[in-house]
Amino acid sequence: MDNVKRPPAANSIASTLNRATGFIKRQKRNYRVAITRSAASSFLMNLTAQYDSIYTVGLGADSVLLGTISSIGNAISTLISTPTGWLVDRYGIKRFYVLAMGLMAAGALTYALAPSWGWIVAATILLSVAMRLTGTGCSVISADSVRNRDRATAQNLCVSFASIASLIAPLVAAYLITLSGGLGTEGIRPLYYIRFVGYGLVLVFVALQLREPNHNRTDKARARTSFIGDFRQLFADQPLLRRWVIVAALTGLPMAMTSPFLQLYAHEVKGADQYMLGIMTTAAILTRLAFGIPLGRLADRVGRKKVIYLLAPLWYAANLLLVFSTNSATLVLSASLQTFYAISSGITSAMTFELVPVERMGKWSGALGLFRGLIAIPAPAIGGVIWRELGPQYVFLIPLVIDLVLRISLLTTVPETLEGEPAA
Repeated sequence: MDNVKRPPAANSIASTLNRATGFIKRQKRNYRVAITRSAASSFLMNLTAQYDSIYTVGLGADSVLLGTISSIGNAISTLISTPTGWLVDRYGIKRFYVLAMGLMAAGALTYALAPSWGWIVAATILLSVAMRLTGTGCSVISADSVRNRDRATAQNLCVSFASIASLIAPLVAAYLITLSGGLGTEGIRPLYYIRFVGYGLVLVFVALQLREPNHNRTDKARARTSFIGDFRQLFADQPLLRRWVIVAALTGLPMAMTSPFLQLYAHEVKGADQYMLGIMTTAAILTRLAFGIPLGRLADRVGRKKVIYLLAPLWYAANLLLVFSTNSATLVLSASLQTFYAISSGITSAMTFELVPVERMGKWSGALGLFRGLIAIPAPAIGGVIWRELGPQYVFLIPLVIDLVLRISLLTTVPETLEGEPAA
């Protein structure tokens, strides 16, 4: 059996998985807990992600209300972002992760029980608070658990393993929707009950397995400067952070404007049914699996900015294909290319958390959340107005222009954080 030759593709996949497994084993316990939590949460989220907007519209919301609900979620996340980051640095991350999973379970249950779109506002608030409490995926925990030169790989590996866990979720969801009565409110509703139970199990896992990072145990007994003073000192010590918050905020703008409407556009304008929406999501996940880890490793070798520049045109192509799509194949290709913006955002996140010491990571994450929110709060509502007044296609064309003119241009003025480190 050992002499049987496997196809080159199988050898490549096996080699990639072996390297990934070895990489994870080299990291600290908390990174392994974070990557497991992220994978489980991603699976649960992908059960309904492609149906959330359709479900909300089915409960009585229109495009403007849909965008406004997303804006409310962004506003709540922004309001708590800065104090949450400060509290994490002072009192530790574990209790916030446990609380976040409880709130996610509550948000999923609120979706499941919703008789009208007004309940979705409450669910959005709960889920927005939960997402803010866990920071940016694995980024904060990675800052304590992995080396600087491995950080982009760690971030994209975290998302790639989450993609593996959620790979079958969209197709399973499509099958369950068909059993429950089709692509309507009552057909989608049972999926939220499944999410509720799943988040409860993840909560127990995190409570039992996550350990408080060492820097939190020591630092919270140290400085007792004021809340405002802590943040003033953060920016005074590192002037580059003032420019970077603008880059980070602009990174989140396109997705904030387009994400509430992507599945709705594919369904209502392009005629995608539940199976096509599931295939589109699966295609995006497969693209993430194929390219997430290699591109993260490439960013760790040649520099973050070069890879970000490389990926931007692929996301532009995704939006253009979506708008001008005439068949199912181009819809699937568009969904696949959309993934490259998420990969780029992961690389940007790695770059972001290389700018401050580990002991200031919570405050820096909170400050970023505040400035991102100031841009992201109005973005979905503006997208809803654009949908109604200019046309649905402009929701995807205008962010493309904004990204090219503002984010990419400003990124050229920011130094590469990987410079001075040896290549892996």
